[in-house]
Amino acid sequence: MSKYLYGASVQGIQGFIFETNKLQEIVGASEIVKDINKKFIDDIKNYNTKLIMSAAGNMKAVFNNRDELQKFILEFKKQVLNMAYGITFSEAVIEIKGKEPNSDERVSLEENLKIQRNRPNIPLDLSLNITQLAPSTAKPVVKHIKIQNKSTAIDMATKLKREAYDNFKKDNPRNKEFSDISDFSNSKNKIAIIHIDGNGLGNIIKNLKTPISEFSKNLDDATKKAFELSRDDTMDIREVILGGDDVTVICNANNALDFTKNFLKNFEIESKNRLGTKLTACAGIAYCNEKYPFHYAIDLAEELCKETKKDAKKIDKDLAPSSLMFHNIQSSNYQSWNKFIEDELTIRNDDSVIRCDFGAYYLNSETKPTIENLMNTIEAYRCDGSPITRLRNWLSELYKSDKNAKNLLHRINQVVKEKDNWNCEIMDRNLKFFNKDLSNDTLIIEKDGHQKTPIYDILQILSVTEAKK
Repeated sequence: MSKYLYGASVQGIQGFIFETNKLQEIVGASEIVKDINKKFIDDIKNYNTKLIMSAAGNMKAVFNNRDELQKFILEFKKQVLNMAYGITFSEAVIEIKGKEPNSDERVSLEENLKIQRNRPNIPLDLSLNITQLAPSTAKPVVKHIKIQNKSTAIDMATKLKREAYDNFKKDNPRNKEFSDISDFSNSKNKIAIIHIDGNGLGNIIKNLKTPISEFSKNLDDATKKAFELSRDDTMDIREVILGGDDVTVICNANNALDFTKNFLKNFEIESKNRLGTKLTACAGIAYCNEKYPFHYAIDLAEELCKETKKDAKKIDKDLAPSSLMFHNIQSSNYQSWNKFIEDELTIRNDDSVIRCDFGAYYLNSETKPTIENLMNTIEAYRCDGSPITRLRNWLSELYKSDKNAKNLLHRINQVVKEKDNWNCEIMDRNLKFFNKDLSNDTLIIEKDGHQKTPIYDILQILSVTEAKK
């Protein structure tokens, strides 16, 4: 009897969740995505099927009956689109030979899903010219609600997100974590969006010896356990997407580096324990003001994650080592990471071209800068007597004259050494741990084929975070 591998994918999850900066709608949208996965698991129980995976908007199952499959397809997509107005939903089916899909069949399904993603979906909330549109989304108004004592027009997607948030509150105690975006920000009004993605899963799945359904469940469990182990009661953090090897969180800017380092370490440990194979992951952290448009911040976090993977694959193309990159958004709009490098992170003076993108930073490495050494160096520069303000002046001078910047750096080191030689030695020692060629006197080194300095990254973190209590 023929068997059929069914696959479904929710696209544009980040855009759907981060369409606005209102935490109720972000949390509600996140819960809707979780509910789609839960509904898939519940619905296929009514059919002769075997669940393969259901996490982070990706769903797969093997159907043993063609008629049941057709009935499921007709019903499920309709229900999903009604649950989540504005989301893009794709489905594909292939016939398979065995009880479990082999690697070629899984690749074939993914190719069919890619084809479906490129076909336009007709939105359920199409509007006519005479329809009133919600100011925040430019979609047809379905209801007026009170927000901060003001009557506000909302569309169907916003209505569904707010209803999902209300349902979520019933099952979870209301606390600081779920009240408002401002509760995540520190005293500098800074928050962080973190995106983390597993490495090399495609190659691992191709060579799987265990059923993919078992692998998918263990991977999902490893990710969720790593998340729980990586946070503590002092952290203001909220998961937005958490499933499979995909993680997106909002958190207090003070907690971003600690949490990400902890997660990368725990993900390696938990994947080894549950899968028998150590998996790694890469992360991108976008620091921004609490009122900055979230969809730009998540785009940057995702792009930083991709750039980290590119750098890590130069070390091991099959299983890139765990690493991260970050950036503090200071401009009013976001176009691309390459645009940031060109406009903000490249210094051109009369003699040199210096890049300020010193990362990626690695969980474990003997030749690359590590997250641990970055954090220690940041804390060393946070000490009393640290020349932080003077180093900002040094960066500004570097734009004008290479020679004058060198002279200024020499004077800065003389002043710091005379004032507090002990702190001066601490900063110098941490820089050498960070990279053997760095020192108080040498803040620009050859790296990745460019002249680079880590000072900009250090100043970024110091400018958006507070000292640990």
